[in-house]
Amino acid sequence: MYIILIASLLPVVLLMAYIYKRDTFQKEPWPLLMKAFGFGILSAVLDIFVAGFLQRVVPHPVSTPLNDAFYEAFVCAAGPEEFCKLLMLYLCIWKNPHFDEYYDGLEYAAFVGLGFAGFENVLYIMQGGLGLAVGRGLFAVPAHFFFAIFMGFCFSMARFHYQKRRLFLTLAYIIPVILHGTYDFLLMYMNNLNGTDAEREVDPMAGTLYTVFLIFFFFVWRFTVKRVNKMSGQ
Repeated sequence: MYIILIASLLPVVLLMAYIYKRDTFQKEPWPLLMKAFGFGILSAVLDIFVAGFLQRVVPHPVSTPLNDAFYEAFVCAAGPEEFCKLLMLYLCIWKNPHFDEYYDGLEYAAFVGLGFAGFENVLYIMQGGLGLAVGRGLFAVPAHFFFAIFMGFCFSMARFHYQKRRLFLTLAYIIPVILHGTYDFLLMYMNNLNGTDAEREVDPMAGTLYTVFLIFFFFVWRFTVKRVNKMSGQ
């Protein structure tokens, strides 16, 4: 059990240390950052109910590898997950006086996103075994961090630009949903094309999708690092 927890949470801790260290202004209090992390865990629990509700009210399209991947990526995953994260971020920090710098939005959003990612990672690795730890540590956990940085940037813009507050709060939801949905869609569509039937041939398009996924992941990662460095003054 301890090994599973360490394997699940190590990438989370490393990314938390990274975003905290980049704060070159006034350091945020650890109790408040841990509160944001806890709210991220709560967002993962809330997502169970929100995703279930959406699946009941949004009809599933005709089942094809493409339709299934799109529905699962955006309706079952990205849409409800990013809504729950944004809601918890707002409840946690919006009215707090410590939220007084642009970088703070990135930092608190990252801790909320990593709380979600940590909770999700523990569940996946407990169910699927330690073999999942490396792949999820390299891709899934950082992906949640990347989406959170985009959310946090827009969240800060909404905080400090009153006239455009509604626009930036909307973007704080829409942009992470698009990125998260695209990330999940590429993986799910690739898996759907490959199939699970041993007699089914692997679709050559799956290899192309994997290449597109790696390129997409690289550019999101690159933009995230640049945004963090710029907002932190580095």
